[in-house]
Order: sequence, then structure tokens, then C-alpha cells
Amino acid sequence: MLKKILFYLILALILFVTLFPLYWVVTTSLKTLRDAFAMPPVWLFAPTLENYGKVLTNPAFIKGFANSMIISITASVLAIAIAAFAAYGIVQQGPERRRSLEGFVLSLRIAPVILFVIPTYYLSMRLGLLNSHGLLIAIYAFINIPFAISLLVTFFEEVPKEMREAGLMDGASELRVFWHIVLPVVRGGLVATFILCVLFTWNEFFIALVLSGRNTQTLPVTITSFLTFQGIEWGALTAAATLIMLPMIILGMLVQGTVVRGMAAGSVKG
Repeated sequence: MLKKILFYLILALILFVTLFPLYWVVTTSLKTLRDAFAMPPVWLFAPTLENYGKVLTNPAFIKGFANSMIISITASVLAIAIAAFAAYGIVQQGPERRRSLEGFVLSLRIAPVILFVIPTYYLSMRLGLLNSHGLLIAIYAFINIPFAISLLVTFFEEVPKEMREAGLMDGASELRVFWHIVLPVVRGGLVATFILCVLFTWNEFFIALVLSGRNTQTLPVTITSFLTFQGIEWGALTAAATLIMLPMIILGMLVQGTVVRGMAAGSVKG
């Protein structure tokens, strides 16, 4: 009984530590400047949408939102398309060859981002590619590919080998088997991997800070514009943070079962 009580106390503490910052951000975004800085803190207040109005009429925020959508979705689609072929090929290899390939993919996953960001910045500057959507899409796709391969391998493993062999015996090419037989079976895994890639790209800050320009800034970089020399605009900042979180929370809730399964599968293999 004591263990059970202790378990629930620890669980409640973890939930509080995890959810309180989220609660603070959302409630602050709905407060006036006076309520936001009131001491002691105001727990009951008249909510206002003034901060959201300020953010949604900010052209830089709208542009950052559009950039984040374009870059996150395009880079994730590109990463999934390449990773699906690679993962399918890895699963078809013998044990020794497969171990070697998976080790190579794992080494790409654990490599620090800064290793290639600085060389990429130098090359892009020399080639005049900075401040372009294509550069960020290519970089994020490249970063997501090893992660997507590791995750998709676990889903391709679950496809019965007899299905592939039956397709080949019926005269179908390897590409036809992959497209018409294997991909429909693993579509849940493709969705889970796509969502996780979008989440990573959507929230990423360092690469966007270094490689983006005025026309390609994503939301995590754009939000820093609320940190001014005159002080931090807490109301607008928290409203922007809430708007950044909202699409990913809705997306995650819609596909939570598939995402959890994908993450669990990836953790087993990773």
C-alpha cells in the first residue's frame, strides 16, 4: 500500500513539473501586462486575447509560421521518401551486411549537429545559397534520414517475408513489390515517422538560427524578436509560444497511438 501511495505521489510530482510550465505559458498569454507581473501571482483573472491579436497581426510571425510549415513538411516528406527505400533495402540484407549498415546509420544519428552546420554555412555562403528554403529543407531532410531509417526498419521487419516472395514469384519487380505490397502494410509506421520528423524540424532552433536569413526564419527563431532591448514582451512571447505549440499538440493527439507505437519500436531497436 505504501509503495502504491509513493508511486502516485511521484507520478503526480512528475506531472506537475511537466505540465506547470505549459499552464504558465498559456495562462500568461491570456493575461494583461498588469496581471502577468502581479505579486503574488493572480490565479483568477479576466482572460484577454489582446496578446494573440498582437502576434497574429505581426507580419514576421506570419512569415515564420509559413516558413516553418513549408520547411517542416517538405523536409519530412523528402526524408521519409529516401529513408523508406533505404530501410527496405537494409531489411533484405543478410545478418552481417545488415549489422554493418545499421551501425553506419546509427553513427550518423549520434553525430553532433555542429559538426556539419559550420562547414555547411561556409559552403552555402560561398555558393550564395544562404537565406533559401531549399538549403534548410535539404539540411533537415539529411538530419532526419538516419532517424527515419532506424524507425522504419522496425516496421519493414514486421512485413511477412512470404508476401515479398509471393510478389516476386508472380513476376512483379522489386520496385513494384515495394510500392504495391510492402508500403501499404507499413503505412502506419510511415505516418508515425513523418509526424516525429515534423516535430523535430518544427521545434529545431540552432540550425535555423545559423543557416536561415530574413526571408527563411522559422518560428523558433522568429519568436526571439519579442526579446527586445526595451525588455521582454511576455504577453506576446507566451501567445506566440502557445500558437507554435498548438499545431503540433493537435497533430500529436490525432495520431498519438501510431506515434507511441513508432517511438516504442524505435527505442527497442535504437
